[in-house]
Amino acid sequence: MPKTSKFLDSAVVSTAKKELAKLGPYGYVSKKLLAVIASSEHGIGEVAKIYDVNRNTITEWIKHIRDLNLEKLKAPEERCKPHKLNKERMLEVKSWVASDPSITSRALMIRIKEFYDIDVSITTAYRIIKRLNYSYITPRPTHYKQNKDRVEEFKKKSDRANTK
Repeated sequence: MPKTSKFLDSAVVSTAKKELAKLGPYGYVSKKLLAVIASSEHGIGEVAKIYDVNRNTITEWIKHIRDLNLEKLKAPEERCKPHKLNKERMLEVKSWVASDPSITSRALMIRIKEFYDIDVSITTAYRIIKRLNYSYITPRPTHYKQNKDRVEEFKKKSDRANTK
């Protein structure tokens, strides 16, 4: 049984598990949370060898979690990849999405290319929509052989049946 740290108690492990449930198992912070959780079972020294970090590094992560200072687990800003769109441009893109709520990722991608001459993928356009706190909801597709007149007739009949 590995020697337990005085910093690593059940409260730290439960906090790490809660935060990991929020973030998911992938990402920079998640790896640190997984290391702290594994340290409670296998010891800090063993986990430090596996993660190829110093024992003191894992101890620092434990202290940050114990003090509920989870922001310190994130990578510093200078190590993060900068966004393609700055804040001013993001505000303008937000106004585009607000004015046309049915805009698609592809249409947003094309518009960003036209206005700013910045190439973004459809996935990036989707992430931009999500970052602006909008959800990307697509309508149910209609079958190409579907008769629109019959659909409208059905809607009218079903509305009358519901109102009686």
